[in-house]
Amino acid sequence: MDKGAEFQAYVRASLDSLHNYALLLARPPEDHEDLLQDSLIRGFRGFDSFDRALPFKAWMFGIIRNTYIDRYRRRKLRPLEEPLDDEQPSASMDSPLYSIPLAPEDILLRQEAIEQVRAGIRRLPLLMREVVELRDIEELPYRAIATIIDRPIGTVMSRLYRGRNLLRTYLVEPRRQDGQATRIPHEL
Repeated sequence: MDKGAEFQAYVRASLDSLHNYALLLARPPEDHEDLLQDSLIRGFRGFDSFDRALPFKAWMFGIIRNTYIDRYRRRKLRPLEEPLDDEQPSASMDSPLYSIPLAPEDILLRQEAIEQVRAGIRRLPLLMREVVELRDIEELPYRAIATIIDRPIGTVMSRLYRGRNLLRTYLVEPRRQDGQATRIPHEL
């Protein structure tokens, strides 16, 4: 298999995850496609250095992250410090979470719960959001995350712990736009 076909096969197998990670990092979010394209070009150019014994997805996440940092340094922006105020699309019915047929009320409750979790993750500071996304959504091991973000495993674990705790407070005590606690009825 030639280099181009092999790279394409790897990309096809993990394109959704690569796209989601670019969307997570890109500011403004509309730049995620450019970020992904630039990263894929870098990945293809450096594909000879890819160790086939390691996960391709983790290798590409590192390239996407470095491309993101490089792009924003060139723009004189401070990477990884801005809040996220955008909306991402909600979970689709093709998701494995919907593999079991449910009653319409159960489907609605599940969709609302998923959207609350996604909204909570979007509220996390980027450094925590990135680690929570890589660990809990992409299910990468700590070592791979440490490699991607170029930090020790202890830092990964600390950010994940703090991110999960902050996410828990967002979910337990939902906030309105003005920052005051809202009351949620216990029954629908």
